[in-house]
Amino acid sequence: MFLEMLALPFNVKDKIEPEFFSYPSKSMEASVEAVERIINYKFRNKKLLEEALTHSSYTDSASYQRLEFIGDAALGCALSNYVFLAYPSLDPGQLSLIRAANISTEKLARVAVRVGLYQYVRHNAAALDDKVREFALAVQEEGDSVLYGGSVKAPKFLADIVESVAAAIYVDCNFDLQVLWVIFRGLLEPIVTHEALQQQPQPVTLLYELCQKDGKHVDIKHWRKGSKNIASVYVGGKFIASGSSDEKEIGKIECCKGSLAEAVI
Repeated sequence: MFLEMLALPFNVKDKIEPEFFSYPSKSMEASVEAVERIINYKFRNKKLLEEALTHSSYTDSASYQRLEFIGDAALGCALSNYVFLAYPSLDPGQLSLIRAANISTEKLARVAVRVGLYQYVRHNAAALDDKVREFALAVQEEGDSVLYGGSVKAPKFLADIVESVAAAIYVDCNFDLQVLWVIFRGLLEPIVTHEALQQQPQPVTLLYELCQKDGKHVDIKHWRKGSKNIASVYVGGKFIASGSSDEKEIGKIECCKGSLAEAVI
């Protein structure tokens, strides 16, 4: 039962008895073994994990793109089950916010950095290394408390890797959602809770909601200045605050944070 699963009452290794084994290529043996230790799961078909750790720039083998497709859906379903049972009094909109916060690109990319998945991914794109290095430094400075985007935009391919590893587990254990959640809940910790979202509402959403209640119109304007994306907030036609970043969405979040800090609503 899924309710029993939430308390982790069983040993995953006892539940899954391998029926066949498939081994990775020689060049990926060490990486596959390392990731198995990270996630605390032994694959029957280790080729699945090899595929999950292969970026599309590495053209000599199948990439994680196909697995990413099912991993996104499987994690979403596992989170849906969890929040539905954990929060029986919340409405669908509130449940959706909790689910989204726990499987967002930001969240999953931070998981990839925290557990060190990227170092085991094979690719032929040197630019990826620079993006991960920059993001990892930001994560190290900011910690796990950032819900809506930190100072550096989360590289989507990091989240894709996490989803692909989830898919590899899901397929390997015969599409058992319970087993997937038992394994992945530990990787997703700390789980973003309803209480955390109440304490840290999404800045853009909160700004619009507060202004709507007060009958004020919000307008967010964007433009570029050199390499920076600038965003400015106008409430009722009046300039309130601006924010800037290399990434448009982060600039938008920063200017809304500034507007809320001005307490003009």
